[in-house]
Amino acid sequence: MTSINTSKIPSDEYISKDRLISYHNQARIIRGLGKQVNNILEIGIFNSLFTDLLKRFGYNVTTADFDAELKPDMVLDLASNFTLPEDKFDVIALFQVLEHIPYDKSEKALEKLAKATKKFLVISVPYRSLFLSIQFKYSLKQRPRHLFLHLPRFWSQKPLTEDEHYWEMGLKDYPKQRLVNSIEKAGLTIKREFIDPLNPYHYFFVLEKKAKT
Repeated sequence: MTSINTSKIPSDEYISKDRLISYHNQARIIRGLGKQVNNILEIGIFNSLFTDLLKRFGYNVTTADFDAELKPDMVLDLASNFTLPEDKFDVIALFQVLEHIPYDKSEKALEKLAKATKKFLVISVPYRSLFLSIQFKYSLKQRPRHLFLHLPRFWSQKPLTEDEHYWEMGLKDYPKQRLVNSIEKAGLTIKREFIDPLNPYHYFFVLEKKAKT
């Protein structure tokens, strides 16, 4: 698994506007799942800000990461033949993580995570596209409106960060439908999906474990 070299990331990027928008969406997703969620496994912690947010909301959070230097509760390599306890976590969350391992290993990881979660798996993946995003905000409306147009870069094979990402949704050979097929193959259904026009590089999926038959 390719780890994120945090030593190369300028300190101001830890609190960049795009990153804070992503944290906002992550927290909104978790809280939107309601009172059925209490125990959360967060995979790929990067920094502790999102974990701290969840704990402030009263959730029990266990952290996991490939990088032991980040001091997660458990060291976990999604590219390995890992195991997790089944039905311990109401939600397993991993945002901008799966692209750090080859796609075939991402598929296997999804299958293992689907088996382990009690109810939900929430993810975001990088979405490479050409886009136009315009926000309209005016005094008579509390909620802003957006004009958002996007086109996946299906002709390109170049991830935004080539040294860290094996694949990105929208690139050649990685259309959205391929990921959707992998999600369904893993035993998950898509409960919700969205892009925030303020940060369209992050594509969110809220996935629910299929009931056992």
